Amino acid sequence: MLSLLMGIIYTAVFGWASHLSLMCISVDALTTAVILFVETVLLWSIFTFSRLEVLPQHLSVSVQIIYILLAAGLLLGAEAIIFYLFFNGFWYRFAPTLATRAFSLAMMYCAFRLYYLYHKQKESDETIPEETMQPSDDMPVEMIERITVKVGQKIKIIPVEELLYLKGEDDYISIVTAEGHWLKNERLKDYEASLPSDQFARVHRSYIVNIAKIIKIERYGQKQLLVLSNGESIHISMTGYKVLKEKLKL
Repeated sequence: MLSLLMGIIYTAVFGWASHLSLMCISVDALTTAVILFVETVLLWSIFTFSRLEVLPQHLSVSVQIIYILLAAGLLLGAEAIIFYLFFNGFWYRFAPTLATRAFSLAMMYCAFRLYYLYHKQKESDETIPEETMQPSDDMPVEMIERITVKVGQKIKIIPVEELLYLKGEDDYISIVTAEGHWLKNERLKDYEASLPSDQFARVHRSYIVNIAKIIKIERYGQKQLLVLSNGESIHISMTGYKVLKEKLKL
C-alpha cells in the first residue's frame, strides 16, 4: 500500500510538472509502485541479513551508495523503457527530469533506510524478560569454553574469550568476533546459562556481550549504548543495564 502511495505521489509530481498525459502518468505510477514494492521487500531482507553495522564505516557507506545506485537505476531504467516504447511523444519531457528523479529516489531510499533503523531500534529497546535473566537452579549447567560453527565443509572453533557478542535473530544466533560473524541455528537462551557469567552479560533480549570487549558505556537520555573494542555500538535495555552494573560493580 505504501509502495502504491509513494509511486502515485512520485509520478504525479513529476508528471504534472512535465505536463504529461493522464494515461502516461497512470502507467508510470503503476510501474513505479510495482518496482518500489519489489525493491522494498528485497532491501528489507538485505538490510536484515547483510549486517551493514558490522562493516567499517567507510565500507558501510560505500555499500549504501551501491544500493542507492542499483535501486534508483532499476526504477529509472524501467521508466525510461516505458516512455521510449509506449509514450515516445513524451520522451522529450521525461528525459530532462532524469537527474531530479534520481535525486528524489535517493532521498526515498534514505527515508526507507532510516525507517528500517528506527524499526530495529524500537525492537532493540524492548526490555529483557526478568525470568530469562537467571538460569534455573534445578539443573546444573556445564560452562562452555568454545563455540563451533560450520564454514563450508570445515568446522571453525571459536574460543569464548574471542567473542565480541552474540545476537539473537529468530531461530538463529549471530556469533561476532573481531574476525567476522557467523550464523548458527540455535537460540540465544541456549548460551545465556552456559557462557561464563563473570565474562558475559545479557544486556538485551537480543544481545549477550563479552564484558572484556566493552570500551565504554554511553548514555543518551533514557537510552544506553555499549561501545565495543571493534567500534560497534549496541543498544542495551534498562534491565540489561542494571545487570551490567552489577557485573562491573559500578
